[in-house]
Amino acid sequence: MLEFQNVSYIYGEGTPFRKVAVDNVSFAIPEGKVTGLIGHTGSGKSTLSLLMNGLLSPTSGKVLLNGTDINAKGTNKRDVRFKVGLVFQYPEYQLFEETVEKDIAYGPKNMGLSEEDIQERILYAAHFTGISDEMLKKSPFELSGGQKRRVAIAGVIAMDPEILVLDEPAAGLDPKGKSEILGSLCDFRKKRDNTLVIISHSMEDIGMYSDNIITMADGKILLSGTPGEVFSHHDTLVENGLAVPEVTEILSRLRKDGYNIDDSKYTVEDAAEELRRLFLNK
Repeated sequence: MLEFQNVSYIYGEGTPFRKVAVDNVSFAIPEGKVTGLIGHTGSGKSTLSLLMNGLLSPTSGKVLLNGTDINAKGTNKRDVRFKVGLVFQYPEYQLFEETVEKDIAYGPKNMGLSEEDIQERILYAAHFTGISDEMLKKSPFELSGGQKRRVAIAGVIAMDPEILVLDEPAAGLDPKGKSEILGSLCDFRKKRDNTLVIISHSMEDIGMYSDNIITMADGKILLSGTPGEVFSHHDTLVENGLAVPEVTEILSRLRKDGYNIDDSKYTVEDAAEELRRLFLNK
């Protein structure tokens, strides 16, 4: 369980550039679920990701991991970062080794695992992220942007964290690559029974893969709940610069035009069923 209690974070405190990035937020990340974190640029979502594994410490408030304050005096931040793995938005910032294999192995080596266990974790992580045996021998800097992202994700998966936090994991990928990455991440969560936090600007991706959604606006929690509950607040989301899934947008317009329809649906399949119900009942 990862929990935020009245957490605020201020950049540039005491300077003319002071900026409140996170403003007194409280929420819990449900254990063993996929939580989507969404917000417009500057909403505070990326700062939250850095607070989740102690790369940033709150200006005020507490971040609790399994009930323990990760920023309390005497806490081993190294252990926290093994338990809360973070994949940054830009993968090239996270890659530095000579080969993809060595890059994936970096985390497990620092955990003190045996060479046999390290190799097992490399292959396991590579399998889940679609990295071939041939790619393992290449330099990560020879790879495309999408491939670098896979390597960055594999490097964190190899540590088998209790909580995996990913900032825009599907950015720069085509629809097929996006589906493969997000699908494999959700398969990984199911198989390992861990917790997944996906940060994205794409409502479609968040709606498709998340069990719960937290929406951010101006450093505060705007809405939280299941995808259906969050997307039902269509006007609130739009007023705060957040686009709802296209399917939800269409259903919302139909409802405003007087049709008795549930506009909280967000997948094509559910929307088709809702439209079928509407026309059959006419």
